[in-house]
Amino acid sequence: MCIACPGFILEAMPGLCRTVDAYCERTSDALDAEPLNALTNIGMLVAAWAVARLQRRYPNHDAARLISAMIVAIVAGGIGAFLFHTTATVWAVVLDMAPFLVFMLLVLWLTLTRFFAWSPLAAALGLTAFIGVILGGGTLVPRGMLPSGAYYLLPLIVLIVVAVILARRRSPAASSYIAAAFVFAAAFAARELDGPLCSVIPFGTHFLWHLLAALLAYILIRAAILYAPPKPSRTNRQVTDGA
Repeated sequence: MCIACPGFILEAMPGLCRTVDAYCERTSDALDAEPLNALTNIGMLVAAWAVARLQRRYPNHDAARLISAMIVAIVAGGIGAFLFHTTATVWAVVLDMAPFLVFMLLVLWLTLTRFFAWSPLAAALGLTAFIGVILGGGTLVPRGMLPSGAYYLLPLIVLIVVAVILARRRSPAASSYIAAAFVFAAAFAARELDGPLCSVIPFGTHFLWHLLAALLAYILIRAAILYAPPKPSRTNRQVTDGA
């Protein structure tokens, strides 16, 4: 009990200790009830190591802080997901999902400010709208009309739109974003098919979501390292706007 629900959480907000049985692989309350779902989170750590090594070999100094933040986010997400798939508690859900949201926002910020050369204000408004749709979608759409993983639908749609725009602009990052969109779509499918295929695949398909999400993170951070252009200066923006 002390591992699944630490005392300070139990005393402060006991509701966070409620268990969550959401995936096919879990058949008991044991910490090792989801071995595949738990252990495949090492994929995020491997992805973090790989892109950190890439950044050391081909440093993108201009976007270094954003890249470092992305790496920290996927490490935190891997750890959070491991905790969730072992403890299966509400508090661990937060640690599982929050880093992924942070990672999505970092990628979107870099995409808007570097690849699309948006001003910080415009990018901030874009991120605000993105967060608003994600957090408000559940209240705007009647329950049952969207899949359980609808939280990830908007990021997938945005990624597809970005990939198409970059391809039309012949950006060197276009192929990476296109690959990322396909990987994200496959990951989303694996996540959503976990329950429906439970009778056919007893251990479920959610573990594939983890592995593909790690690949997705690697592709997007790699694109940031290799292709993200320098932050446009105010002078350059004024020249572009006046052209």
